[in-house]
Amino acid sequence: MSRLRSFLRMRMPPGYARAAFRVKSALARVQLPVGRLGRRLKTTIVSETPIEESISKNAKPAYANGQMAWWLYGCAGMVFGMVALGGITRLTGSGLSMVEWKPAGILPPLSEAGWKREFEKYKKFPEYQKHNDELSLREFKWIWYMEWGHRMAGRATGLVFALPLAYFGARKFINGPLAMRLSGLLVLGGSQGVIGWWMVKSGLDDSKRFGGEGRVSPYRLATHLSMAFLLYTCLFNTALGLHTASRLSRMTPAMRAKLIAASEKIPKSLRRASIAVSSLVGLTAFSGAFVAGNHAGLIYDEFPKMGGQWVPDDIVDPYLKPVWRNIFEHDTMVQWNHRVLAMSTLGSVCGLYAYASRFPIPAQARLAGNLMLGMSAVQVSLGISTLLLHVPVPLASAHQMGSLTLLTLSLWFVHTLLPLRVATSAAGLLASAVTKRAIAGAATSATATAGGFFLIKNVNETFDSKCVDERDGQ
Repeated sequence: MSRLRSFLRMRMPPGYARAAFRVKSALARVQLPVGRLGRRLKTTIVSETPIEESISKNAKPAYANGQMAWWLYGCAGMVFGMVALGGITRLTGSGLSMVEWKPAGILPPLSEAGWKREFEKYKKFPEYQKHNDELSLREFKWIWYMEWGHRMAGRATGLVFALPLAYFGARKFINGPLAMRLSGLLVLGGSQGVIGWWMVKSGLDDSKRFGGEGRVSPYRLATHLSMAFLLYTCLFNTALGLHTASRLSRMTPAMRAKLIAASEKIPKSLRRASIAVSSLVGLTAFSGAFVAGNHAGLIYDEFPKMGGQWVPDDIVDPYLKPVWRNIFEHDTMVQWNHRVLAMSTLGSVCGLYAYASRFPIPAQARLAGNLMLGMSAVQVSLGISTLLLHVPVPLASAHQMGSLTLLTLSLWFVHTLLPLRVATSAAGLLASAVTKRAIAGAATSATATAGGFFLIKNVNETFDSKCVDERDGQ
């Protein structure tokens, strides 16, 4: 064999040996067998799982999936910041300071006369007339900049998502299923601007709901916040899947096989329990949106009882028809529901932690479980403190961010328990191009988003007409 190699080197044209060395180095970086290539490569590919087979076909998955994972982590972080900024904007009463919406955005007024014109527009609406009639121009500038910053941050987040998406698509780094998901997220993120203005508009003319008190519809606020949580969840889950695929592609086939086999041994009951707890965390956050929309945190500033009772006497408003509207519109029941869900979440997280300790789960799952248990205790403490101190802005904002942090940890915990085939296929691996199926998926996502938006709009209009009829009847 050595004589044959010497003979081939003597017959090689200049520069061929250097090129052969580069090829050998590239193969080594993607963990392909180089020594005894003919026999070992055949054996490896025949015994590979679908994950390993897709990795063996191309040297790009580790680097492409890794890049896309960190890009999506960054986008998820920006959405996290957007939720934080939106919460502060709502808590400081800044959300209705901009009474116009332009999709392309606007610049702040550049002169004192421009600020006065903007202030005069604000004075025509209920929030100023009922709550802020002593607001000075200097104070108005502060709340206006808060809302403007929130809107411009949303546009910046859209660009940070859309431009790299176009780059990765042009480089053919995205396969069909992943392209469908990312296209749907682009549509969902874009629709958030429309939903946000739809929410603000309800506060600019709320005479149908609250008699012109300058309050946005709790249904629209909950829709806006829930869509932000959904967008964050999808971004974070997709990034986790790509990150896992990237890590697997850098491992040896033996190590991959070992990890895949270990992931298959995790009990299905534990996976189902983790998904249920994560869903409960999301439901509790959703109920918190109605607490914010109905200002329900400003009543019954005591814990654990409400007015000295476990179930207060006024938990149901007899004048609110149909009765089920109390769940979403009556401040006492809204706060009571959120309390019950919060304590149920804390108990469920503790139960899940105790159940998971009975099994040999991965180290990452153990870390995620520990952090989730600690964060659930912190979140409940923040909620109780916010209530007892009558909703101070810093604590209320921290409580809202705590809910998203707890959701993040629960999603991570679920991901670490999934079989690796499922965890990576959720994001998809590298493919040749963005296919027609991806374009059809994007169109379907856009249609579904638009349909859901107009369905919610019609439901709100129905509620508005009922409120008007009831008030006129009284």
